[in-house]
Amino acid sequence: MIPFESAFIVGALPSGLFAALYLQRHGVRVFVSEHRNSGDDQRFVSSVQLLEQAGIPYEFGGNTVGIMTGYDAVVVSPGVPLDAAILVAAGRLGKFVVGEMEIAAYADLAVLAVTGSNGKSTTTALLGEMVAQQYPDVVIGGNLGTPVSQLLVEHPAASLAVLEVSCFQLETIHTFHPRVAVFSNLVPNHLDRYGTMKRYFETKQRIFANMDEKDAVVLNWDDHTLRELGSALVPRAFYFGLEDGTYSGVSVNGGVILFHDGEHLVELFREEDVRIPGRHNIANAMSAALAAFVYGVAPEAIQAGIKRFNGLPHRLEYVGTVAGVACVNDSKATTPESVITASRAMSGPYVVILGGSSKGVSFDGMAEYLAGDTNLKSAIVMGTTGPAIAASLLQAGMTRIVHAESLEEGVSQGISLLKGGGTLLLSPACASFDMFRDFEERGDRFRAIVHSLGATIP
Repeated sequence: MIPFESAFIVGALPSGLFAALYLQRHGVRVFVSEHRNSGDDQRFVSSVQLLEQAGIPYEFGGNTVGIMTGYDAVVVSPGVPLDAAILVAAGRLGKFVVGEMEIAAYADLAVLAVTGSNGKSTTTALLGEMVAQQYPDVVIGGNLGTPVSQLLVEHPAASLAVLEVSCFQLETIHTFHPRVAVFSNLVPNHLDRYGTMKRYFETKQRIFANMDEKDAVVLNWDDHTLRELGSALVPRAFYFGLEDGTYSGVSVNGGVILFHDGEHLVELFREEDVRIPGRHNIANAMSAALAAFVYGVAPEAIQAGIKRFNGLPHRLEYVGTVAGVACVNDSKATTPESVITASRAMSGPYVVILGGSSKGVSFDGMAEYLAGDTNLKSAIVMGTTGPAIAASLLQAGMTRIVHAESLEEGVSQGISLLKGGGTLLLSPACASFDMFRDFEERGDRFRAIVHSLGATIP
């Protein structure tokens, strides 16, 4: 049940737009407010069309406090920081502030949720593929790309959802209640927003706030912080891991992934079933399979889902070969740890393109790993963080560093550096906002550059 009769919605891109459409269809009086001008983003054109078709009032170019006072609740898109002036004003006026993800609770969706620092999009998509083999009406999205409100507008009869949930979305939940929640791993991320790892971790843990003993959580045994978290939670804790250990969950035995809980021993899948590269993707598949199994998905459906899954765009995505150089788009790698993961998936000589906008994290650990990787021929740095990354690499003892003014220049330099063949890896370690709208636009641009150079296209 929706606990308010009217809502002032902050943000006119899909999260805000479809929140407005969903709430209006359920009897809520809504207003959409966007602080940017309508010409600032091409996507606002379709937003305006849909708002006008639905008869929803809106404003662009500012968030008007005077209008907001006439509404019971303030619904906020995840990209809006909580210290935004309109939200500070809402708090001062005692308004109920809630995030778009809370609509999953209003719709009484059964939710399987995935959060974590790295790997959550691949895990969400894999989990969705597995669940869909047994429950074909499941909807899949959230932070992965399609907001839950849009899923519900487009599939009003939906009762089951697999959702990627970001820390930004978790800031503003109140009754959001997953039946199964996956926490993939914890590494430094978004410290520009949270300041400390403690605050970041506390925000991530909000995913468990409304879960009870009938629910299940899936945690990473190999992440010692998450290993210790399980005993402090109300829901049942299961683990996945590549390291040895004694726990209830899944582990690898001779290439076979087995579920074990002291009473049962069930084969869920085999390593050879996983079609996407990298040891980290075996771990992603393990976490997804465990979440599916504890929800009630049969092993046969889990195996079928894994065998159907070919990976997501912008995540170790092979986009073509130019002059003997394989080009791999890993634009979603927005943390230093994800770059290390991508580098471990490289089986021969490679060059990596690094850099973008800052998330307030250190590059030193990544630099030490890259400096010791004998397969790495050179690092190309670009963007706002390029100088800081170069400094960390130099401090770690790596001198094979090239500076690029643009992604186009970086691709050209990378191909030249790999004359004998190898892989050009775009794995930036950073957000994209200094040069691109988001990581998708950055990855799409990389793909387009590679194709413009006459690539053999997959």
